Amino acid sequence: MGGALSGIKILDFGQYIAGPFAAQLLAEQGADVIKVERPEGDPYRHVDGFMVWNRSKKAITLDLKKPEGLKIALDLAKQSDIIIENFKPGMMDKMGLGYEAVKATNPRIIYCSISGFGPRGSYSNIAGYDQLVSALGSVYTEQGFPTHPLYLVLPLASLYSAVAAALDVTAGLCVREQTGKGQKIDISMFRVILGTFRQFLVDFEGMFRAPWGPTGPMPLYRPYQCKDGKWLFTGLGNPKFFTLFALTLGHEEWLTDPLFEGAPFLIFPPRNAQVMAIIKDIYLTKTRDEWIELLRENEIPVATVQSVGEFMEEPQVIANDMVKTLKQPGVGMVREMGIPVEFMETPGKIKGPAPLPGQHTKEILRTLGYRAAQIKDLKKAGVVR
Repeated sequence: MGGALSGIKILDFGQYIAGPFAAQLLAEQGADVIKVERPEGDPYRHVDGFMVWNRSKKAITLDLKKPEGLKIALDLAKQSDIIIENFKPGMMDKMGLGYEAVKATNPRIIYCSISGFGPRGSYSNIAGYDQLVSALGSVYTEQGFPTHPLYLVLPLASLYSAVAAALDVTAGLCVREQTGKGQKIDISMFRVILGTFRQFLVDFEGMFRAPWGPTGPMPLYRPYQCKDGKWLFTGLGNPKFFTLFALTLGHEEWLTDPLFEGAPFLIFPPRNAQVMAIIKDIYLTKTRDEWIELLRENEIPVATVQSVGEFMEEPQVIANDMVKTLKQPGVGMVREMGIPVEFMETPGKIKGPAPLPGQHTKEILRTLGYRAAQIKDLKKAGVVR
């Protein structure tokens, strides 16, 4: 049996991260995905992540400004179950590929538009780059609170929006199964980031805000450096773990010491700085491996803080078959992460590396009935690549 989405056809007009990643997640659960690129290509083709966000797809290059290119795109849309795009709101309409235009010939289409700030409001026409959305959504402020905003390298708004898109178009397919009708789905990275960080976006009279800072406000729930210079993360998530931690370290007096009152989460300034200093000095007495062995023996939550290279060799990663090696055209052998979700009856599959620009143009045009001479003419005219 094929993947869970076997037989579902997706037309991916995505660029950058959110759109392509959403389509890739669906591709590896069995959907047939065609990536449509304009002649200039996806702006992120030079980024390493492109190889992951666009694998398991076929690719066609179309000049959508030319009538012939638009016709091909509409013909592909007519055959598709899902369209995913992440242009600015209104851009697909201007190109003649908006929801209403597609719906006219394919009323069953699930049309997913991902944008920075959605189709409404004064920000709707602002380019929705991840960092702008995260900044406005208070992500950087919360991470650096109360001192100064702290930039995060991870493009959280894009990644979360991609997962939301994959989830929501699948829900759209379920609705279509019941009603026979498709629908438009609007996903705003701004709304997604607000919804994802909802635990921070709470406000009420008398609310207390504990200072956070780049290494966390909680001395018993944060990273520490060990004797060998390596780092580990201690995650004492409840009083039971704090008790085990204190007893394991030979500091039973912490259990009644006012300095540790409220442990593990309610040690606030100025006490938290004092406790951090104590724990920091203790961790500097052993290597990371020694601490990991000791703490895990006593069932205390702890983890190594790893580099990407270390993570790739992590036994737990290997045990879950998450490191895959693909031959990427123009690059060579590349190690990547595998499929994170495991279906017992309909397992997902990596179908191949990210395609080259227009790699499958001929194959895709043939499915629409184009002959070799016609394809040659389209190439000569710059409609396809």
